[in-house]
Amino acid sequence: MCRSINRVIGLRVPEDVLKAKMDRYKKNGEATPRTELIKASDYTIVLTYQLEFRGIANYYQLAYNMRTLAKLKWVMEASLTKTLASKHKISVSKVYEHYGAMLLVGDKEYKGLQVIQPKPDERKKPLVATWGAIPLKWNSEATLDDQPPRVPINHRTELVQRLLADFCELCGSDKDVEVHHVKAMRKLHEYPGRTKPEWVKRMIALRRKTLVLCKRCHVAVEHGLPITWQLLSLDEIKERRKKLNDTILESRMH
Repeated sequence: MCRSINRVIGLRVPEDVLKAKMDRYKKNGEATPRTELIKASDYTIVLTYQLEFRGIANYYQLAYNMRTLAKLKWVMEASLTKTLASKHKISVSKVYEHYGAMLLVGDKEYKGLQVIQPKPDERKKPLVATWGAIPLKWNSEATLDDQPPRVPINHRTELVQRLLADFCELCGSDKDVEVHHVKAMRKLHEYPGRTKPEWVKRMIALRRKTLVLCKRCHVAVEHGLPITWQLLSLDEIKERRKKLNDTILESRMH
């Protein structure tokens, strides 16, 4: 994993690791669709691939040969488009025709894929999942995370439903919702001698590493600020989520 570059120890992407990661998306030497994702929404499928590749790319930011991950990206993209093609029973070229998009990162455009998931309330901004536009640039100042996060597929699908419900899981506000996440549930229990904040209790009660929050609550959580405004009870959150999810399911049936 490490190699000397000009007498300085450097991180690299090992060839065997790269091959093993590519093989996850192959069968008989070719990229293959992922059958376990066929029943998921297009948004969830694209989000799943993007999160997986972003996690790997972030992990190897310190690698001087990070550009070799382009091989993995090619295989993953082939698997992704074949998964969407298999789900909709169309050709891969039709997938690119339908979902192809130019994605802007900084001042540079990248060819990629984009899925837009409307919310039940059409006045609100839809959810957008993209594939691609992750620069493979060596970053010598990046922080190494020895445990890249992996989210089970069923949890991603549930998170999409919670985002579509579009309300804060602390105060109930429906303005500017976003996702707060922790790397591991055990982190939520690391408050020795201190009273756990309400958001920590809520995540423990929901048994999730993610919490959908409005901007105000998210800022308070991120900066350890006291939350002095009124919060909804856990039962109120669950009931409201259930009603909104029922509305989403009904809208998909029409």
